[in-house]
Order: sequence, then structure tokens, then C-alpha cells
Amino acid sequence: MSVVGLDVGSQSCYIAVARAGGIETIANEFSDRCTPSVISFGSKNRTIGVAAKNQQVTHANNTVSNFKRFHGRAFSDPFIQKEKENLSYDLVPMKNGGVGIKVTSPPSSQMLRGGLC
Repeated sequence: MSVVGLDVGSQSCYIAVARAGGIETIANEFSDRCTPSVISFGSKNRTIGVAAKNQQVTHANNTVSNFKRFHGRAFSDPFIQKEKENLSYDLVPMKNGGVGIKVTSPPSSQMLRGGLC
């Protein structure tokens, strides 16, 4: 029997499998055991991890990283108000008072809430 464990962090994610012989951290498509917690929204697709991190410069307003630190906070929280000025993507208030992000991905805008990996 195998057990899979996920570690979703603010800046990186890990996936490991525990088997009778020990624990193995699974490598991503770039042979790295650590995958950046980044997602990028393009006109036709979404990319995650290393590929999304590579797009932070060219598609900054549609690439989201470090969102986990906002999860569970109210949009009116002074920390959120201060941090949103330094982000390349837009933070928006949700109906429940929480924090969401807004990305533009043709043909329409998308509203997302919760933590991303």
C-alpha cells in the first residue's frame, strides 16, 4: 500500500509517496522535486509551476504567486490593503468579505478565490 502526501506552501509545492521501502519525493517535468506555487493564465491555456514562473516577467498581470498568504483574511485587513499595492495582479473583494484575485484571460475575465498552488 502507498500513501501520497502533498505539501502546498506559499512559494513551493512538494508531492511525496510513502511506500514500504521509504518516502520518495516526486520530481516534476523539469526533474525538480520542488515545484513553484505559481499559476499563469494565457489566452488559450493555464500553466503551473516552473513554466508559469518563467512567465512572471512577460505576463505579470495574469501570473499569480504567493497568494496563500492572503487566504483566510478579510479584504479590509490592513495587511491586504498594504500588500495589494505591490502586486502585479489585482486583489478584489469577494461577496463574503474575503480576498479574491482577478485575471484577464481572453475571451473574459475570471474571478478566483482561495489558495492556489
